[in-house]
Amino acid sequence: MTPTDERELLLRRVRSAVGKHGAEAGGAAPAEGARNPLAEDERLDLFERMFLSAGGVIFRGPMEKVMSDLGEILRTEGVAALFFPEDDASAREIAEALVPFGPFHLTTGAEVRGGSPAVTAGFRSAEAGIAETGTVVETSAGGRTLLPGLLADVHVSLLPASSVVERMDEALAALAAGPPRNISFLSGPSKSADIEQTLAVGAHGPRKVIVLLV
Repeated sequence: MTPTDERELLLRRVRSAVGKHGAEAGGAAPAEGARNPLAEDERLDLFERMFLSAGGVIFRGPMEKVMSDLGEILRTEGVAALFFPEDDASAREIAEALVPFGPFHLTTGAEVRGGSPAVTAGFRSAEAGIAETGTVVETSAGGRTLLPGLLADVHVSLLPASSVVERMDEALAALAAGPPRNISFLSGPSKSADIEQTLAVGAHGPRKVIVLLV
């Protein structure tokens, strides 16, 4: 598929999502090849396969085992400091519980933004996951910060299993009623091959993205 084809596909899905939202308000939604939706376990399995294929790391299972494995991978990445949005209770709980597994220390987004020399892991709750592309969706809705997924060396996204949808248009439709100013679509670590066609990981964002599927 060429870049032009991918762009047209994305535009069709955006138009479809807007059309579906209009149908809920009394308008007519355009028909788009009916097919049976995936069951929840199929959606989660597809999301995991696609996210892993993009270079991401995903943890599912008992939280005790997850915390131990997450602590180990953060140590391997050289992480020393953990931060999270002040208004994100779930991210705070995970980060605080991880401190003894480092040992790590807690910092703030403001300190990281100011140029903290420590290797950091940023924690944040995600709004949605898209199974077909293995993508995590994080938005600025309600004034929420996106810094943990932009500035951290390692990003840890907390994704509720119930928030994983099958297709991108479903995720966009859920945001149509009150579109946020900013949306991050995260599919694995940041990558770029702009310079001499040499792939660099972590060039414009986290070098590792981890999803806790909760």
